[in-house]
Amino acid sequence: MFESKQEMNRIDGGRIRRTDICLVVFFLFLALGCFILFAAGRTDGQVLRISYDGQALTEVPLPQTQAQKTEADNGTARYCLILYEEGASCEWYEVRPDLASAVPEGGSYNLLAVSASGVTMEAADCRDQICVHHIPITGGGESIICLPHKLVAEIAGGAPTETPDGLVKAENANGVVPKERRPGHETDG
Repeated sequence: MFESKQEMNRIDGGRIRRTDICLVVFFLFLALGCFILFAAGRTDGQVLRISYDGQALTEVPLPQTQAQKTEADNGTARYCLILYEEGASCEWYEVRPDLASAVPEGGSYNLLAVSASGVTMEAADCRDQICVHHIPITGGGESIICLPHKLVAEIAGGAPTETPDGLVKAENANGVVPKERRPGHETDG
């Protein structure tokens, strides 16, 4: 009996069955549905937030920047040159600055470009250049991070920030008030 099953599997092993086709079609529709769900739920951000070492450097409203693009003007961008000396500072330029003259000798820098097509890291003097090769960010919650310089450029304001997670929503719907935060192993004295 065992030998006949092996022989049947060997004979049928090269054919595609109807169930195989149904499974492939099912997973294709599942993937397409997930793609549509995520694409429909994606929102554009409203604010570019640039922070250094956890401290906010500047915030720029993106709709104003995106409204500057016209058909004749094929890629107007504003540039943010971030210099690191004893902390970080951000200077805005309407045209791409000459880095040789704008950056002091021996200084570290990042150059962000904000345009209608998104926010990109144009240049940086870090070793790995991962931030420079990052794709442009356009949607809420996306970010470009330069770890050597402790810089984060993120787009915020696309998703509602006041929305609690699902557990809190369920607790509030049931009328359950969340418990107060309990102190850990801390003592009063």
